[in-house]
Amino acid sequence: MVTNNMGKDKNKMQRWMIVLCVLGVLMIAGAVAYILITRSIAGSLQSDATANAQALDSAGEMNWVKSLTAKYETNDFVFVILPGSDDATAEVDKVVKSASEQIEQGGTNVEVMTLNRTDPELSLTSERLAIQKLPAVLICSATGQRAILKGDVTGEKLMQAYLTLQKACVPGVSGCCPK
Repeated sequence: MVTNNMGKDKNKMQRWMIVLCVLGVLMIAGAVAYILITRSIAGSLQSDATANAQALDSAGEMNWVKSLTAKYETNDFVFVILPGSDDATAEVDKVVKSASEQIEQGGTNVEVMTLNRTDPELSLTSERLAIQKLPAVLICSATGQRAILKGDVTGEKLMQAYLTLQKACVPGVSGCCPK
């Protein structure tokens, strides 16, 4: 008796095609979701950074801003803590130091700088950057990219801001754009 293996092979082939199509659709859906999520995170950080970077530029005559230039000679990033209450500032200081240590493990030089609470430039800086609740953290890159974290400063938000600024394209400096 002769069996028809051709029909069974055809059914197996159709099942595999369906499985591959479903996997392909799932991969595409996952990629689209990933892109939308990362753009949303990066967009929110960049919108804060862009809006407040201009305000930070206008703060250029302040002594602490002038001191950043010297810090960029030996550091790639500078975290500037704008202090609030003692407890809140101590907590933010721990979070920033932990994030800076994690970043330095990757070979990036980071400095943490805390402004003096009694310095009159602190209130001017807060006013110009529209920071109503302290403490806050300014993340300044040697390439000129900046971000401001206000409110709830977490290690995750610091790392997101760092990664966003690190990937920012600065022609002739960051290596991602033509010189």
